[in-house]
Amino acid sequence: MDFRTLNLLFRCGMDFSHEKIHMKDLSDTECMICSWISSHPDCSQDEVAVALRTDKTTVAKAMLTLEAKGCVERTQDQTDKRRKRLRITDAGRERIADLMNIHNEWLAEVLKCLSPEEQELFGNCCERLLIAAEQLDREKKNGE
Repeated sequence: MDFRTLNLLFRCGMDFSHEKIHMKDLSDTECMICSWISSHPDCSQDEVAVALRTDKTTVAKAMLTLEAKGCVERTQDQTDKRRKRLRITDAGRERIADLMNIHNEWLAEVLKCLSPEEQELFGNCCERLLIAAEQLDREKKNGE
């Protein structure tokens, strides 16, 4: 497999969800952030950026938009007054309810072309690739 194939596979998954996400008046990034916050209540913007491997500025801009749309709310952290805690609102939860697992549904459908054993092997290989990619990223950041 070359990078082009992997990139095309990723793009197919994004294309699958793109229209459904935009029908909810959300960007792909906003949907991804809402989904993560929904699963990790009381997280911080920095935690979202790290978990989603997204630039902090991108998350900050998306948060402003999501607040304006009534999807998320920020509250003051009781132990660290400089920190804001994020929560998805009821309106935000309702807006993304049918989008929460859209990428997993697409992947499950695509993976049907593989046997259960091949699916497990593919999953294990992807996990190993992710670990190697994260290690490479850490080495790059540390100047090694």
